[in-house]
Amino acid sequence: MEVSDEVRIIGIYGTDGIGKTTLAKAVYKRISSCFDSCSFLAEVEETTQNSHGIQFLQKKLIHDILERDRADLSFDERIEDFLDIFREMKVLIVLDDVEKLSDLHAVVGNQLDWFGPGSRIIVTSKYSGILEEFDSDKARNYTVSELDDGQAFELFRKHAFRMQSSIPDYDELSNRIVNAIEKLPLAVEVVSSFLRGKSIQEWIKMEKLMTARLMSSQKTTVGLHELLDICYKELDQQQKDIFLDIACFISGVDARIALYMWPSCYLSSGRILMSLAKIGENNELQMHRLLRRRGKDMFEQGISGDPIGRKFYIQEKGKENVEALPINFTAQNLQMMPELRFLKLDNVKVSGKFEGAFASLRWLCWQRCPLDFSAENFVLTELVILDLSWCQLTEDWGGWSDIKRSWDISVTSISELRDSIGNLKSLKVLRMDSSFIRTFPGEIGNLTMLEELHASWCRSLKGAIPGDIDGLHRLRSLTLGHSSISSLPLQIFTISGLHTLDLIQCNEIEELPKLPPSLICLRVSSKRMKAIPRLEDLKELEELCLSDGDPKARRAPSKLPMPESNVKRMIDEQFFSISFPKLRKLELSLLQVIKLKFGLTDIPPLKRLKTLTPPGLSCSDVSELPQKLLAFKLYHSAIEEIEGLEGLEALKRLDISNCKIQNLNGIDQITSLRSLILSESDDLSLPDLSNLKSLKVLEIIRCKMISQIEGLEKLTSLEKLNISECPAEKSVQVPGCIEACNGSFSGYVMLDSPQF
Repeated sequence: MEVSDEVRIIGIYGTDGIGKTTLAKAVYKRISSCFDSCSFLAEVEETTQNSHGIQFLQKKLIHDILERDRADLSFDERIEDFLDIFREMKVLIVLDDVEKLSDLHAVVGNQLDWFGPGSRIIVTSKYSGILEEFDSDKARNYTVSELDDGQAFELFRKHAFRMQSSIPDYDELSNRIVNAIEKLPLAVEVVSSFLRGKSIQEWIKMEKLMTARLMSSQKTTVGLHELLDICYKELDQQQKDIFLDIACFISGVDARIALYMWPSCYLSSGRILMSLAKIGENNELQMHRLLRRRGKDMFEQGISGDPIGRKFYIQEKGKENVEALPINFTAQNLQMMPELRFLKLDNVKVSGKFEGAFASLRWLCWQRCPLDFSAENFVLTELVILDLSWCQLTEDWGGWSDIKRSWDISVTSISELRDSIGNLKSLKVLRMDSSFIRTFPGEIGNLTMLEELHASWCRSLKGAIPGDIDGLHRLRSLTLGHSSISSLPLQIFTISGLHTLDLIQCNEIEELPKLPPSLICLRVSSKRMKAIPRLEDLKELEELCLSDGDPKARRAPSKLPMPESNVKRMIDEQFFSISFPKLRKLELSLLQVIKLKFGLTDIPPLKRLKTLTPPGLSCSDVSELPQKLLAFKLYHSAIEEIEGLEGLEALKRLDISNCKIQNLNGIDQITSLRSLILSESDDLSLPDLSNLKSLKVLEIIRCKMISQIEGLEKLTSLEKLNISECPAEKSVQVPGCIEACNGSFSGYVMLDSPQF
């Protein structure tokens, strides 16, 4: 991607399943750090098919570029209202799967004049002419071709064997299967992932099924749809049900919630149903849009092989066998539907008698439901998930009854939960995120089956969490971030199975009680924190995020003794000790700590410790860093010196931002370093970097003291160089580096100096 101050738009074209989105994501991830703000707008065509789809995309773009904590839930603001701000920013925007030029214009304009100099817009589409109305000097087009035989076989091995090399007994069979299918990455992934872990007899069966399909269709290769049909027929009935459920109704839903739909199914992390569905980084169910589309076609056409005979509800068809209603409809459409499992209503009022109806209903999504509830016998005995988002309900709503396992009242105006909630003995998940709930009911401890309690972004939630919480013996996840709670009860220590506790930006908390040793993930930050919590017993911790103040109010290191209450919560008066043997991610912003110490005697090998991030530390001695550390992030810190940096033999990424640090002595000995990112550190100077032969990424942004970069021209592995708003951009080493690294650069060179 060439460097230019002009706004440029890049089109990535190719047939469905060719890998356009994958390519766009890879580019986005690689160059996003070179821009002021970034936004990835996925599945534009599908989004615009929904009501307010364009407004949703515009709101997400505004949210991403302005880096808001949370998007406004209304559509009152127009993107045109923010153009004066956008035109001052260099942004990276990806619009994935665009089919209509009007959608593109609605989001990024039609003259490329909505965003600041140097901005880049990437568009993926199956239509090569989607950019033809833009200035040809500012638009670039790239076509993604099918895989060649070697690439297809390499991708097949990766998914079938989870390795680059193949298994001898499978080599010839693998070649025949790869040669028989379309060379689309998605098709290769589907069949290879489906065969992973299966016996050679099952591989031979797959080859025979593919051969039979080729003979019947008289084609030279098996297409994606044919492969999907073959794989679908080989699933057992429960797997077929799960595939159709995800394809038609719940793609993108939290997998931990969806699990309650299939009580006897275990969803392992990462991948389910072989290659047909996955679980993303945020636990969301993922399925490629082509697979979803094919699943919906099978569902609607009644060719899914389901013995119940699933079908979409259509006005003129009978309803006795309907198993899912994903559409909006009025009250008069409601009739006896004994096989209905999913029901989605939007702004629908129901009335009448419902005795015996919805006997199989397990998931009810009722958005914008009216305050008036006049239905009789609306008993949902099999219901496991209730979604009442976007509603204006109160605690007096007449529909609070017969909820079984999962209760989602997110984004409602409910401000109080009655104590009668304690009667929901089977409730497993309670979600109240972004609601107006003010307090927890005192009877919450009676929800003895509860496993997850979510109340993040409940700004009205204040005061202490009730002590009755100790009755939640099965509780695994408690998320209360961005609320105004002031304290946790001492009884929380007795919840022996608690794995996740999220108290991010709970700024009224002053101290924490002793926490259960079962915790795996602990996230705590408060501007009012008076004392560092005692964490030495949390030996199961894998992720720790801890902040005891506001980084914006950073103060100079204190030489005065700590208050006695704080000292009691430290290992000693000088150090905050880190000794969690399973720790993988660590993020600290501790304004009360002078020195940070890693208790190496308690941490074997530290092979699992991946990320160290201590922002806001008022620390002058960081000498005992783990030797196996892979990534070290330091930001909003008063640290002036790091001792022992040369001992980080395995360090691959060093990221320093908004710090008082003066030098990086020893960095030249970290030959494993792959990425060095420095920004907003006015006192920092650099030693000679010529020994960092493995360095691939170097970014230096707004560091006023760095005028020369000694050894830059010897960094022959560099792939990305970004030097801006500091004297170093004019140094003589820069052009020499570009010339020396001409063969290795991937084209990502960002320099603000006019001479480049």
